[in-house]
Amino acid sequence: MLENYLVVNIDKIRENIINIKNESGSLFCAVVKANAYGLGSVEISQNIEDIVDYFAVARLQEALKLRKNNITKPILVLGYVGIDDIKLCHDYNIDITIYDLDFAKEINNLDYKVNCHLALDTGHSRLGFREFEIDKINKLKYLKNLNIIAAFSHFSTADEEDTNYTDEQYKVFNQMLDAIDLNFDFVHISNSAGAIKHHIYKNMIRVGLAMYGLYPSDVVKKDTTIKLSRSFNLYSTVSFVKKIKKGTGVSYGRTFIADKDMEIATVTIGYADGYLRSFSNVGEVYINGKPCRVLGRVCMDQIMVDVSGLDVKIGDRVEIYKDIDLEASKASTISYELMTNISLRVNRIYIRNGKELNTHIDLGEIYES
Repeated sequence: MLENYLVVNIDKIRENIINIKNESGSLFCAVVKANAYGLGSVEISQNIEDIVDYFAVARLQEALKLRKNNITKPILVLGYVGIDDIKLCHDYNIDITIYDLDFAKEINNLDYKVNCHLALDTGHSRLGFREFEIDKINKLKYLKNLNIIAAFSHFSTADEEDTNYTDEQYKVFNQMLDAIDLNFDFVHISNSAGAIKHHIYKNMIRVGLAMYGLYPSDVVKKDTTIKLSRSFNLYSTVSFVKKIKKGTGVSYGRTFIADKDMEIATVTIGYADGYLRSFSNVGEVYINGKPCRVLGRVCMDQIMVDVSGLDVKIGDRVEIYKDIDLEASKASTISYELMTNISLRVNRIYIRNGKELNTHIDLGEIYES
């Protein structure tokens, strides 16, 4: 029996991609960084490669994992790649991000060519050349080992009600493109919110969260006509049920003291599985369709929940994030963090064409090179 497991519905991911892609008419870059937001990058990529045009990851090791599992579509590493690893990018045909002239020159001094995407910082202040660095950017055309095929940027407030900053970033992006003396095969700027809320497509869109069936914010959910289907559910198991008396403390530190006689259940999930310790005394799970509040501190491998008045027994299934956005707000975080925190020791079950593909547990080997 699987104590904790994540059910990932590939059919719903494919449906979301097709809906977004049909609306945009642009190339579709599937963002599968952080193990596909915790859902499983290899399994998902293998099952959507036929309907996407590009993949994006954050780390070279993530890209290599895809290549070594027979993913052949272009892959872009959005973040830093060290000089010693550039040859791997050449050997495995992996695109890199360029955002610094001096570092670009170091790469150019190597004796092999790599595909590059030029990062432009239009106001996110993470990676990228800025508006006043056009002269530096134009010097890149003399670096013959850098095959610069694209330019991109990233929105920082596209999921918010106020569109002014997004509009400003888009304006800066276009102005920079006009001033750059390089020819690009394509350009891309939109994340999920930029695509499905603002309808900014350019030649390609980079979609992560929306592909998996969640909206980046309530604002985006309200302002888009694209219907998304959530593609995953996280489940755990009841391991014990008992009655406790008024005055009994629950879990470490006795941060919860029963104010009446109660019935509580122990559930086989904890912060080592990715269920945040900040859910202590505020989280809520569902057992047999009924909400059950987390009592006391979340332990490494277990939680205790209130099942008073409910018919609950050992072995019952527990749904962890019935409303993941609501639960995220209780822990002062966002759905992205809850997804990416799902531990590699949690089993993944994949559904395709209505049937179970396989059950997989990584226990860390996802990050092996």
